[in-house]
Amino acid sequence: MTEAAFAGFRLIRREPRTIAIWAVFNLAAGMALTAAMIQSGFGRFMGESKAGTMSPEIMVGFLIGEGVAIVGTILIASIMGAAVYRAILRPTEAPLTRLRFGGDELRLILLSVIVSLLFAVLSLALFIPVAILGVAIGSGFGHGESVGATAGVVLVTLLGYLLVLIGLVYFAVRLSLAGVMTFAERRLRVFESWRLTKGRFWPLLGAYGLAVALMIPIYLVMTTLYFGVSVAFAGGDFSRAASEVFQPDMTTLAAYFSPARIAYLVFGGAVGGVLTAVTYAPAAAVYRDIAETRPENQAEVFS
Repeated sequence: MTEAAFAGFRLIRREPRTIAIWAVFNLAAGMALTAAMIQSGFGRFMGESKAGTMSPEIMVGFLIGEGVAIVGTILIASIMGAAVYRAILRPTEAPLTRLRFGGDELRLILLSVIVSLLFAVLSLALFIPVAILGVAIGSGFGHGESVGATAGVVLVTLLGYLLVLIGLVYFAVRLSLAGVMTFAERRLRVFESWRLTKGRFWPLLGAYGLAVALMIPIYLVMTTLYFGVSVAFAGGDFSRAASEVFQPDMTTLAAYFSPARIAYLVFGGAVGGVLTAVTYAPAAAVYRDIAETRPENQAEVFS
């Protein structure tokens, strides 16, 4: 399964035109989503929060902006994910037709909502015992002033959060094939992934971990290039460039879409096409290798 980590890169080499199409779509969708957030009032909230003032109207605008961001992100991710699944599982399909919106994407959207709610509940269930344990240990050492007692509390708390993280990663890996299964079988599949990944946790974790490791240099190159462009537009002012990178002005469309930010969006769109392939392809490749994806065989394989 380690070979699955390279599935996205093989797709990039095989179909550079497809990656270019995804890059353009990613750029256009990202710009449209950001513009919608700014217009909804999200940017005004950011400006008011910096000024230390807040009004109910601004807060409503912020909540609407957050809602737009969440819905838009899920929509874009579902369209892009389905496109990658088509490229891996249906390679003969024309690249231009892989980006579309229909039943496959709607099922992936519904799956994303269900899985997000599931992980929210799971996170809460795992964090509550850790929080209670931390409070109990802290109360037990409440009258102690030693450095050792404080270090013990911190160590136990960190260990607890580490165990929570391990638990979330475990569940994420076991449910990692839900998306591609839902796409391939054209019906909502959530916990069926748990059965399909039984006995395959470590190979899957290795494949996904390797894919993430391969993406890190891409992120670093993108960030370095963007920061360099920002410094150039800022006239060599590193402080102003850092502010542009990490805290862009979202109060208005004109303020946000500065020359440096437009350059970033272009870089991000181009890299986004690559990252889309690298992110979604491993699970699709694993599913393809584990089970037959032909409709006439799916009933037998998954009965």
